[in-house]
Amino acid sequence: MLQHGRFILLLIGVITFVLTLSSINLLSKSIAAQHYASLGAQSEEGQTDWLRFLDRAEANIGSHLPQFLHHESQRNVITEETRKSSGAESQPRSSRAQMLQPPLSNKKASDRKICKMLPNTDYWGEAIVWGPQNKVDSAEECCQQCANYSPASEDDMDCNVWVWCGDKERCKGSYRDCWLKHLAHPEAVNPATGPKVPWTSGLSGVDNSMDDDPKQVGGGERRYHVVVTAQGSAVHWQARVHYYWYVKTRAQCVEQLGVDCQMGGFTRILHSGRADELMDEIPTHVVEPLQDRDNKGYVVLNRPYAFVQWLRTAVFPERYVLMSEPDHLWLRPMPNLMLGNHRPAAFPFFYIEPAKKDFQRLTEKFTGPLSLKQAESIAPMGNAPTLMSLKSLRKVAPTWMNVSKAIFDDKEAHEAWGWVLEMYAFTIACYMEGLPTASLHIKMMAQPPWDTKLWPYYLLHYTYGMDYNATTGEHMPGKYGEWRFDKRSYAQVPPPRHLDAPPDLVSNELVRKLIDVINEATSAIPGWDDYAATGVAKQLWNGNFR
Repeated sequence: MLQHGRFILLLIGVITFVLTLSSINLLSKSIAAQHYASLGAQSEEGQTDWLRFLDRAEANIGSHLPQFLHHESQRNVITEETRKSSGAESQPRSSRAQMLQPPLSNKKASDRKICKMLPNTDYWGEAIVWGPQNKVDSAEECCQQCANYSPASEDDMDCNVWVWCGDKERCKGSYRDCWLKHLAHPEAVNPATGPKVPWTSGLSGVDNSMDDDPKQVGGGERRYHVVVTAQGSAVHWQARVHYYWYVKTRAQCVEQLGVDCQMGGFTRILHSGRADELMDEIPTHVVEPLQDRDNKGYVVLNRPYAFVQWLRTAVFPERYVLMSEPDHLWLRPMPNLMLGNHRPAAFPFFYIEPAKKDFQRLTEKFTGPLSLKQAESIAPMGNAPTLMSLKSLRKVAPTWMNVSKAIFDDKEAHEAWGWVLEMYAFTIACYMEGLPTASLHIKMMAQPPWDTKLWPYYLLHYTYGMDYNATTGEHMPGKYGEWRFDKRSYAQVPPPRHLDAPPDLVSNELVRKLIDVINEATSAIPGWDDYAATGVAKQLWNGNFR
């Protein structure tokens, strides 16, 4: 009787899921009809709610960092606790044994993957063969084990990352450990590197290199249109600084490459429902926000809806689009990084994990059942920064909006994905619409203070707070430093001109660059002192540089 009852519940669930998928395609038309029927003035979100959401975003993203900062120390010894946390305890005996030593390979020599060895480098990943139980004498041997590894089935994880410790003095108990691992997107990971790292790592069958200076391919045929979305005082000044550096960087690109420069036009999509004073300074398209009953104060949900509206009437010569954000600053001209005409190119975010064990079930709520390979083909990206063809964006945008709303209304998925649920919705929508898995470019954008060097990044994303000891120059994550910069300090009014430079002993090139470029823009844009005091732009920038 109990089994019969479970079958009935399962059947009801399947029917509900099918009906949900059938109705999701109608959601965009329904939402659009509701909002175009009431195009009245929309109220701005409250500053308290805005700051609360910003704080949640910082906590949501920052909560992922410690697992990477302390990765090396977490894997020296296998205990019953680590076996359980890895899922080994729940595996059948044969599967657990596979985690302790590599299986015999049935691959032909011609099928073997080529490994690139990276000394003083430590990659994390999900362990499929534990190092303390797999001692080998050389990095070459560890590399070959990974290349030869044969998973039990097509839906089990293959080895694409290996890590070996060959310095007896520094490795101590981990000496000769050979870990075989799996990462869904190894090319999206910045490993720990430097002379203090005793590990040698490698990627099997993966190219994790990005040309330091990719060639401009196709010239004007590959030119892209830059689009940013904006709403509210927190991004008002950011959009001005962003546009200043876009214009200056594009001028450099044209000067260097002429007609082969791939940086094209620019649009700010303002999803407040009404024009602001920057219309004559920044090329802007005004669209409606979602009604309060639909976004419930979650203003980022307006972004996909804004794209749907903009794409209905947008006309521009470029065939490709770069979706960016106001808190991205241009460091140097960026070519179209797409591989081919239809495969998107994107910056990877480590906290977007649709294939993660805890999240795949949630992802399947919106995609239907997924194999491991299908789940891992959903790239760890959001919509920005992402390059894609205009044709693909037109196809994806309505589904992106629909899935964003569906995730927002799903209590479990909403709680799990929080502030970044709209990013999950974008990459899920790309999968649902059959787009090729995006090529991921981790050097596309720097994120100080965790990134430290200028080269070879194209964009700088200043989303994290930056705190330093004024005397020693020491980075103070999680604490208020004597010197600090955090965009959240300027959520209501813009920053003043002439921000103080970081202390002399701060060696982070990107933190220094950030303050320099903000200071240059605020000095070049007229009337900034009054603007910083009032938040209202009474004088507009005419396109001249400092």
